[in-house]
Parts: sequence; C-alpha cells; structure tokens
Amino acid sequence: MIELAAGPHNARVDDEHGGRVASLVFDGHEVLVTSATSPLGWGSYPMVPFAGRIRHGHFRFEGRDHSLPLNMAPHALHGTVFESRWSVVDADRTTCRLRCDLGDQWPFTGCVEHSVSLHEGGIDHELTVSADEPMPTQVGWHPWFVKPLSSRLTFRAMHRRDAEGIAEAHESTVPDLVTGAIDDCFVDPQEILTLGYETFRLELTSTCRHWVVYDEPPHATCVEPQSGPPDVLNHVPVVVTPAEPATHRFTITWLPHTPRA
Repeated sequence: MIELAAGPHNARVDDEHGGRVASLVFDGHEVLVTSATSPLGWGSYPMVPFAGRIRHGHFRFEGRDHSLPLNMAPHALHGTVFESRWSVVDADRTTCRLRCDLGDQWPFTGCVEHSVSLHEGGIDHELTVSADEPMPTQVGWHPWFVKPLSSRLTFRAMHRRDAEGIAEAHESTVPDLVTGAIDDCFVDPQEILTLGYETFRLELTSTCRHWVVYDEPPHATCVEPQSGPPDVLNHVPVVVTPAEPATHRFTITWLPHTPRA
C-alpha cells in the first residue's frame, strides 16, 4: 500500500488490488467507499483496456472475433486489471506511478501505467495504455464516492440502456439535471460536475467525454469518466499502436465551503 499526503489530505493507493485509490481523505473526511464484498464495489480503480460492459464478452477487430471472460454474466465488465497486482515504478510522498500488463484475458499484448498525484487542491490521475501490436482500447476510472448531499451533473446527451443493460450507441437528449436512481452513460458535461458534502464540494474533470453515472446504491454515487461509451469495442474504439499510445486524465478538485458570515 502506498501512502500519499499533501497538506490536510491523505490517500492510499493499493498496488496489490487493481492499482486503485483505496482511500481518499480530504481534510479529515473520507470521500470513497473503502471496502466491499466484491473488488468491483470499492475505492477508485482504473478500467482498462475497456470500461463498462462488452456485450456478451464478444468483439471483432481487424476481421477476427475475440471473446472475454463474462465476469458480470452475460457480459464482460470493467477491463482486465482491476483485480491485478501492479508494479510500483516510482513513488514519493505525494505521487506514485504504477504499471500493469493487460493480462491473459486480453487477446493483445500491452500494458498500462497509472499515475496518481495528491496536492492541496485535490488529486490528479493519468492512465497511459501502450501496445506491442495494434489493438482497440478504452480507459476509465470507477470512483465509488460516499453518497453526497447534493450534486450538479449536467450533460449534453446520453446513451440510454437497452434491454440487456448496455447503453445503446445512439445519443438522445437529457434533462438539464441528472438526478435519481440511474445507471447510464452521459456525454459532454455542460458545466463542472460537482458533488456536494456538508463542509466541502468535489469538482470532477477529465479528458474523457463520456461519463457513466451510477446512483442506485444508498451508500454511494459513482461518476465514472470513460474514453468511450460502454461496448465501444463493438463500435468505433480508439486503436493504440506501438507508435501511438493513448493517455487520459481525471482530476478530483476539493473546495471547502466558504463559512457563512
């Protein structure tokens, strides 16, 4: 476990369990769910080389069919590295960089690096996927935030779920404010995404255009930046090559509430 500290903030990054941020404490307040019966249900973990569901664990690339383990039957879910042991490339008091191969479950050879930097304004994440051969790729993060008291989550459009629970490829309009028990993929934030707590708020920004919001659990809200919608491997994925890796970033900014006069 890697311990990070910056000003009044602390974070723990778990290199043995998916390279995830296992705990994130801003000014004495834990903002992540820190335990669950499933590795899918806690912390903030990288989703690589795909995020969300792949329909029936099947996709086709360059004329060849590929199958993935159905870890959330009847679909494959959240990539191949969220349970893996990651190697620590370097670490100091405020930053760390981890690396992990994509594993035997993935039909291509490549690796991913996860960099995490804690500072007095919040925490920065960066994922870089490198390939030994051309391969389709999608990345994302799955933060399990302690249930906020309020939220501002405004998007341009959404991908609605179909009968199998997978967001369809076509976009549709959304209300101005996303609220309620939802598990859907949204596109293009129209303002900074915000989660409000009693004494502070969190602002979420990313280079990813797509965000899955999962608000059904009573104890948590997940606001997940992804570089494409669920099942993107069966649509128009980004192709990574040995000469062209893929990088995305995700920032959680901590802002204390201004005391009332």
